[in-house]
Amino acid sequence: MPSSGGSGNRLDAEKDGRFNGAGTGGGRSSCGAAPPRGSTQDAQTMSPPRNRTDGPAKAEGFAGQVMHVIPRPLLARAARHLLVRPLFVTDIGWYPRARYHYKERPAGAGQHILLLCVGGAGWVEVRGRRETVRAGEAVLVPKGAPHAYGADTGRPWSIHWVHFDGDDAAAYLRRLPEGTARLAVAPATRRRLVRIFRDAYGALRRGYAEDRLIYLSHAVRHLLGLLVYDNPAYAPQARALEPHDVAGWLDFLAAHVDRPLRVAEMARHACLSVPHFAAVFRRRTGLPPLEYHIHLRIQEACRLLDTTPLAIREVAARVGYEDAYYFSRVFRQVTGVSPRGYRRRRA
Repeated sequence: MPSSGGSGNRLDAEKDGRFNGAGTGGGRSSCGAAPPRGSTQDAQTMSPPRNRTDGPAKAEGFAGQVMHVIPRPLLARAARHLLVRPLFVTDIGWYPRARYHYKERPAGAGQHILLLCVGGAGWVEVRGRRETVRAGEAVLVPKGAPHAYGADTGRPWSIHWVHFDGDDAAAYLRRLPEGTARLAVAPATRRRLVRIFRDAYGALRRGYAEDRLIYLSHAVRHLLGLLVYDNPAYAPQARALEPHDVAGWLDFLAAHVDRPLRVAEMARHACLSVPHFAAVFRRRTGLPPLEYHIHLRIQEACRLLDTTPLAIREVAARVGYEDAYYFSRVFRQVTGVSPRGYRRRRA
């Protein structure tokens, strides 16, 4: 089925997007650094109070907008596909300079929502907490959460947006710190996100065939992965709200791949008791501390096997294994192949 290049169907999904359809200007706006969370420059100084605007409130219908509402019968069919069911897009688009943009859902939406602000400003209110959204920030609204959002009246935002759902979707939302819907986005990450949105719009110009919807599922997974796992601007925020410096712990482990570490030594570095350290470490990384460190040492061994002519016993010594046979056994447990087999396969 062909896409709706202009106003499109009016569905109670997000109708917010960025891209003018001609491939110009998307995401090239100059975005300043976002202020820290909890800043006193929050939304009170920005847009009008909830349920009111200074002009005709609009959910969609902005000049140059792009909006794709996937027909629900096609979506239901595609969602049975193994590559679509875990994470899929229901609606996606772009609203440039969306003056008077406003949307309120007291009962929440039927999907999770991602907004990416690339110009201007706006605000979002989720479960009664209101925050300013500036260029260079993203918003994640959980499925079913009461919310409202809108453009700043003086400097209306330009936003890409996508509605998504699926069994894997909630895992990305859990990466949000408590009490906020906003994430800062590093400039390089923002440019990559905008490219993915643009590619998605281009793919959907050719219709909503199943292969397009499979592609879209991979695109939204890439969007979310970049946003919460490969976004340098977000990591400091997460660390600021995390009482433990887990990133510092990982740096400590990575700096000592040349020798084994005891958990007591790691806990001492973290200024925590061994049980507390081990519990927090496993919760945040998914692995016990010793196993994580072994993986780092074997990762370094792989690098040495790939990039140097060192003998196996020398590689073992470089990563803290005096016994080359024991090293080979651990290497095989982690990688599924012996060091010699690994080098031969890579060659």
